[in-house]
Amino acid sequence: MQLPVVKNNESEYPEESVCPICGKSKVFEPHSMVVLFGGALLMDRHTDSSVLSNDLDGFLGLAWHGAHDGGLGKHRDVYVSLDIAKDVTGGQFAIYFCSTKCLRKFFDDCITQLERRRSEREKVRG
Repeated sequence: MQLPVVKNNESEYPEESVCPICGKSKVFEPHSMVVLFGGALLMDRHTDSSVLSNDLDGFLGLAWHGAHDGGLGKHRDVYVSLDIAKDVTGGQFAIYFCSTKCLRKFFDDCITQLERRRSEREKVRG
């Protein structure tokens, strides 16, 4: 799986109405689905209303932040991150799955990639 799955002017993943994990079930209306979504809205506090804005870029990621400065923990002094959504114009995004099983597999894949990056960083550091 190539990350980030949403970026720039792409605010929805997948592009086609097929689950990006199993490839078997349909997503989007009128089908049942699980949606991971996030973002921001530009608020007008005077009118208590909000709008999408091209002044906002949405993001979602995972990071491993190793202990440092005398702290305790495994994989010390290692920091790696993984973008799931990056620079999404308008600030909002949605990622669709056919089931919680496929959502879990998506997160498992993301965590595996994060662990792989952490391991690679440790090898480089020696």
